[in-house]
Order: sequence, then structure tokens, then C-alpha cells
Amino acid sequence: MSTLDPFTQQIIRNHLFSTTDEMIQTTVLTAYSPTFSEGFDFSCALFDTTGRMVMQSRGVGVHLGSLVGAMLAIVARFPAPRPGDVFITNNPYLATHQSDVVVARPMFCEGSHVGYAVNIGHWTDVGGMAAGGCAGTSTHVVQDGLIIPLSRLYDAGTLVEGTRDFILANVRLPEDDWGDLMSQVSATAIAESRIQSLAARYGVPAVIDGMAAAIEYSRARFLAALKEIPDGVYEAVDYIEDDGISDATYPIKVKVTKSATGFHLDFTGTAPQAPTPVNATFISARASAYAAVVALVDPTIPVNAGIFDQVEMVVPPRTIVSAEWPTPVYGCTFEMAKRVPETILKAFANTIPERTGAGCHASGNNLAGRAIDPKTGEEAVWYNYYEGGQGATAAGIGNDAVYFWGETSMNQPIEVWEHKYPVLVDRYALRDGSGGAGQHRGGHGTVHEYRLLADHHLSGLGDRHRVAPWGVEGGEPGLPNRWSIRRNGVTTELGTLYGLKSPSKFYDLHLPKDDVLIIETGGGGGYGTP
Repeated sequence: MSTLDPFTQQIIRNHLFSTTDEMIQTTVLTAYSPTFSEGFDFSCALFDTTGRMVMQSRGVGVHLGSLVGAMLAIVARFPAPRPGDVFITNNPYLATHQSDVVVARPMFCEGSHVGYAVNIGHWTDVGGMAAGGCAGTSTHVVQDGLIIPLSRLYDAGTLVEGTRDFILANVRLPEDDWGDLMSQVSATAIAESRIQSLAARYGVPAVIDGMAAAIEYSRARFLAALKEIPDGVYEAVDYIEDDGISDATYPIKVKVTKSATGFHLDFTGTAPQAPTPVNATFISARASAYAAVVALVDPTIPVNAGIFDQVEMVVPPRTIVSAEWPTPVYGCTFEMAKRVPETILKAFANTIPERTGAGCHASGNNLAGRAIDPKTGEEAVWYNYYEGGQGATAAGIGNDAVYFWGETSMNQPIEVWEHKYPVLVDRYALRDGSGGAGQHRGGHGTVHEYRLLADHHLSGLGDRHRVAPWGVEGGEPGLPNRWSIRRNGVTTELGTLYGLKSPSKFYDLHLPKDDVLIIETGGGGGYGTP
């Protein structure tokens, strides 16, 4: 029980949130890559000394929920941190995939360890078989990128040069990656400074007490809001449509038991793990489930351990949502981070449609390319994800052009792309007619057309190219995602042109100069009979 009065609790809670917000601004203003500085593909959070999340920024849901696993591992691996320490890892079985690098700084106030400041962000390249990642047909986790074990990046304020040198020797963009890493480190330093200023005003015990009170505040609000959702058992199934090397489909089955104390999520019956990187680990799948539960109950509640404690998830081992070493899991943030929460919400769609919506484009549509830039003669590597249509709801039409379940992820501006990469953007527009018809139509997807100014090698990892976003209450499905190539004036779907097993999962295709790469993202499903 907190000894702080409610007024002071509120001040401390708001200070904690503003600290994470300042961490975001620091990262954006000091990052090197468009992935960070324009796409906001990173997230920030504060944890207590035991590894419980206290406060998160406006960020990517699967990032923040998956930090629970990474932070528990860091606390266990480094039980006696010192001022100036900074820890780093990107182990995909502790958080998400290798491109999401976790940087954690233990925060000290007046010599006392009070918690951790954490930044997790997607590096444009992290080594592996495909430049920029996204090797849709990799079959072993080491092919997807360098794995950084739980390590010290700074030891009591001194850079561990061996850790730095080992990382930068194994990535294609050492300058960009080092710049982004330093922006992450800077964000955690800002957080420690902000928490120290809070302790100077209220005292170290009040800061620690305030962190615990923030967790209990979220728990109390969550349990109160639960009463508005009927108790019962809810079930749904959705699919990963292929694995890139076979015609197999992979069902995701969930049975949700909702009670007055929380949610029990049972994924028994879900497909066994796939041979390619469409899988998720238990930790990243659980993080995706947290996002669905928060959206269903009350997305205005500050998310932390107070909510996570009310969600229990049961998954048989070695399934597509509980993959184990050495199964690749690179697509966990692109596909499963969208499919898992959508499947959970789909289970409630017919009972409480006012709290759910129709299916969305539900894929990161992630592509990565490499080329020799004719202006510099140097290798250019790019990575991007593409926004699409959100499903319609009882309240209205679906949003157009959003990176749904990516929360604060943003598009990367054309001007930045054309300056940094050998591409010319011929077109960027809404994809007319892509939203499913209904009483409320689904949101529209987008169209991106890139004219390649140099030969490219392209890798891709997407889904929902064959299975359309579903409608609700009689609404019609939206159009699925589609990737095409315009070559010599003729437009052909990419999978057909290259004779691929999958239209959305491939590795290292050669696209000659002057090809136009066309990315069309799906629309959302409609709500209600048209």
C-alpha cells in the first residue's frame, strides 16, 4: 500500500510518463536512420528494479510487451548493476526479432538503484543473409541476423569496446547502426536524469513508492473496466496463409475465457511452428495478446505490469506462437504481432461489436532492398513497412493508411527516401476501392510505386496476400495486399513474374534498373450489411 497521498501519486505518475515521452524525442532528434528518425520504429519504457514495467511511451505494442521477457533476463543476468552500466541484447527468444535491439540502463538516484530506462528499436540492418532483414524463406534463426547475447555495452560508464566492435563488424551499415544505438543510449541517459530530478524534489523512497503506485493504479482501473465485458468463453481462428516454401497454411486458434479477474488465453490447436520466419516466440506472441486485451478493455489505461498480471496465456510448445530454437522468428513483429491480436478481437466481434472491428490489412508488408548507389558508388540498404486499411467498426468507417497494431509507427517521407536511396517515388496514394463495403466501409490501403535507379536485390516478408481481411456483421472483405513489378510497361504480380511459391515471402530477387516496384496494401473489412 502506497504511503503517498493521491495528489503526489498523480504528479509522480505524470512525471514518469513525460520521461518516456522525452526519451522518444531524444531518440528521434539524435538517430541516424529513417527507420528511427522518420518511421519511429522504436519504443521506450521504465521498469522497476525487479523487471516489472512501470510506464511505457506511446510506442509499438509488441515492443513494449515483449520487453517483459528481456528485462527479466537482464535482471537475472546482471543482479548487481552499477551506475553507468548499459546492457544490450537482441536475442529473439527474449524479446522480438534480431533487428529490435534492447538497450537498458539501470537508473541510480543518490547511490540507490531505483529502476531501469529501456529503449528497444529496429536497426535498418543487423547482418544475416538478407540486407535489411526480411528474408522470407530463411530456415534457421542465425540466417536472420546477428544475435547479441546479454552483454554490457558500458561498464560503470566506460564503453566496452569489444562489444561495440563485435556488433559493428557484423552489420552492413555500421555508421547508421552506431548512430541509432547512441540515440538509444542517449534516451536512457535522459531518463535517468529526469528520474534524478524527481528524487531531488520528493526523495528516493517517494520515487520507488510512486512507481509501485503507478502499477497499482493501472491494475485497479483495468479490473474496474473489466466489468463492462461479459464473462464467458470466446473462440476464433485466423491463418498465416503460407510459409514461402510450401502450400501449407497455419491456423491460429484461440479460446478466450473472460472472468472478473482477467483473461485466460488458450492457443491449443494452433499450428506447429513453420520452417520459415512467420513464427513468433511465446514472449512476442504474449506481447501481442496484451495489445489486444488493452484495446478491448480500455486503451486509455496506462499499460504496465498491473495489466499484464491479469492476462494468462497457455500455448503448447513449438507452435507457430511458441517457436523454439533454432526456428526463425523474424516475422513475429510483422505478421504475428498483427494476426494474434486480430484473432483475439475476432473472438469477441459478434458479442461486443462496439468494442471490436473488422479485419485490417494485417501485415507489415515488409520489404528490404540493397543496391549500389550510382551517386556514391557505395552500397545502399533500405527497409520499409507499409500502412494499409483498418477494419470498419460500429462507430464508423475504418481509418485509411494506418500501420495498425504498430501504434506510433509512421511512414517515411518521400523526400528522405529519394535523398538517401537510389529510388524515385512515382506514386504514393490511397488505394481506391480497397476497403470492404458495408454499412461502414473498411479503410483504404495505399499504393507505393518505386522506380529503381539502380539494380536492386529485394527480400520480402508479408502475408494477407491470399486471405482477404474479413468483414463483420455482414460487411464485405477488403482487398488483400499485392506486390507487382512494372517492367517495360507491363505490370505483373511479383510472385508470378519470378515463379515464386509465395507472393509475399522471398529472398534476394534481382530487380534491374528502371523496374517499378508497386506495393499495394490491403483495405479493411466492412462493418454491417452494405
